[in-house]
Amino acid sequence: MERLSRIVREFVEIEGAACAGIASVETLAGGPPSADLTYVLPGARAAVSFAVAIDRRRIPPYLAKQDRLAFEREYVKVNVLASGIALHLAAFLSQKGFPSVPVAANNVFRPPASGSDPHRTDELYYPDLAHRYLAVRSGVGHLGLSGNLIHPEHGAAVILAATVTTAPLVPTPPLPEADNYCDACRLCMASCVAGFMDPREATVVSLGGRPFTYSRRRRYGRCDPVCSGFTGLHASGKWSTWSPGRFPVPERADELQPAFERMREAHGRRPSAPGGRRFFFTDQKLRVSCANCQLVCCPDRKERLARYRMLTRSGVVVQHPDGRLEALAPDAARAHLETLPKDLRPLYE
Repeated sequence: MERLSRIVREFVEIEGAACAGIASVETLAGGPPSADLTYVLPGARAAVSFAVAIDRRRIPPYLAKQDRLAFEREYVKVNVLASGIALHLAAFLSQKGFPSVPVAANNVFRPPASGSDPHRTDELYYPDLAHRYLAVRSGVGHLGLSGNLIHPEHGAAVILAATVTTAPLVPTPPLPEADNYCDACRLCMASCVAGFMDPREATVVSLGGRPFTYSRRRRYGRCDPVCSGFTGLHASGKWSTWSPGRFPVPERADELQPAFERMREAHGRRPSAPGGRRFFFTDQKLRVSCANCQLVCCPDRKERLARYRMLTRSGVVVQHPDGRLEALAPDAARAHLETLPKDLRPLYE
């Protein structure tokens, strides 16, 4: 198993992963339900967890509101690559006599009634496996204050995937916490339009007896409309995500889902913007418009601050009748909205 464990880690790195680790049922024991390998494969013994890096050259133009489409294409490509590597490794191990299954990088969820996770505040979209738990426990990276997996070289700009297997692979240890570059600068929180992360309370997850800490999520329903591109104006009014939507995210928990549905209906009536991809919960094409907490975070603190400044000085996005998105100064963006016909303005605010 030691030899096979080395081979599978090399396998995913050859196919494009930045790094890989191995988590086992034992090293994940005591974790949330989304760390249970047997959910996706009864009889599972281990998982090969790995990260694929996003091309960092695409990040500054995206944050500065200069080029959204190039980043979206990169983001989609890296997600597909990570999922494909997981599929290839599952076939490799299965043909060696160890039944294995790939776990896609994203957009695969359990039914809401599949179990309760005390670390979540709602269960609308509950992952089959939480990749970050497998990754942090197996040494692929650390957990940042944001709860994102952060890599020592690539920061949070990585996409995670995994292959779960019945092979009793040898687990790899977590990275030393002393090497975690997260210094609680809170730029991830400052970059979040949704106010998703609690600035005061923390979540502690135990995986195989090892504690891992990150900021408590307020409610996942706060992130959903922003991540989906339905809305995106910062509370200051001075900058936005790539979404032209101006709908506020409700504070009350019982108002989040109705607001989400109203925003989704409005989004579906807007002109079609370039790009986009499909998701299971809507027939609309959604466009990458946020991920700011992920993209601002990088190991170099000066670069981190520079990325945050790019974002907060990038302006406010508006949409033209032909679907084109453009970032304008805040006052110009407000003036643009005020010139919209009465039947169109409700699509944005």
